[in-house]
Amino acid sequence: MPKRYGQSCPVARSLEFLGERWTLLIVRDLLSGPRKFQDLQTSLAGVAPTVLSHRLKILETHGIVRRGWYSHHPPRAEYALTDRGQDLKATVRALAICGARHAKGESVVVHETCGSPIEIAYFCPACDKTIPSAEVRRRPVTRRPAPRVRARRAGRPAQARTRTR
Repeated sequence: MPKRYGQSCPVARSLEFLGERWTLLIVRDLLSGPRKFQDLQTSLAGVAPTVLSHRLKILETHGIVRRGWYSHHPPRAEYALTDRGQDLKATVRALAICGARHAKGESVVVHETCGSPIEIAYFCPACDKTIPSAEVRRRPVTRRPAPRVRARRAGRPAQARTRTR
């Protein structure tokens, strides 16, 4: 059962379904393209089939993963990331950079062309600039109100709604 943090923070809300063991590793594997259940089980050595199946169902429920069938007899599924799932690419990359930097072995993820270590940063596409953390704020999304639909009165056809004096 996923952990509930009861916080409105986007990190806490994301971790409620992404923070379970194996979940981000499934996403990591699916970033390279669609995978069959058996392929995921092989690449994630040590995960029980029931755990893998449960994690995939949670990811599917949250719109991160899409399941498709490549065989109906017997039923065999293939999994792919949705657009929402593809949005996790930056998260997985950030974890790879941090893990390489701080894990035993002291490796670092570098830019192949120049050999410089890669860093993760906030980027504003409108300004085409990297933004310092001090200039980053969270704000609620402003949504347009839904259009109001007038309810019909029961038993009256649409043309009979005109008023008479």
